[in-house]
Amino acid sequence: MTEDDHALMMQVFSSVFENFAFMFVEDDPEEEEVGAQGPFLQAEISFKSKDVAGVMEIAAPVGFCNELAENILGDEGADIPEGAGENALKEVLNVSCGYLLAEKFGTEEVFDLSIPKIRGGAEKQWHALLEGGAYDVFLIDEAPLLARLVLQP
Repeated sequence: MTEDDHALMMQVFSSVFENFAFMFVEDDPEEEEVGAQGPFLQAEISFKSKDVAGVMEIAAPVGFCNELAENILGDEGADIPEGAGENALKEVLNVSCGYLLAEKFGTEEVFDLSIPKIRGGAEKQWHALLEGGAYDVFLIDEAPLLARLVLQP
């Protein structure tokens, strides 16, 4: 990901997480803050216009996704419905992708977005995502979020 795309993603995540879930985003976390995370969720959305296509992905620990759902639902400390963490991550990805595309390509470009897909992963897979270097890392309320944007002309 280019430095410009990283900065844009930081801007987008800061706005979306702060306004949508009352969570704060930090950039350039320390290595120990993103290491062993246990099970995680990875969400993906694809997009296409007449000129550009691509995919945006985010991954975060399951515990963070549940906290995200609590914040979005306004039910901190309450039992959240089954699947709420998955749905919250998909919704944040959907909103973030739309915002990012508008900022990067302008509001005149019309994009078709797919329905976000989600899958789970184990700690070993988390490390593989980190080591590949394709993902940028952000901290959201001290929890790591991996993100990548892949454009296909």
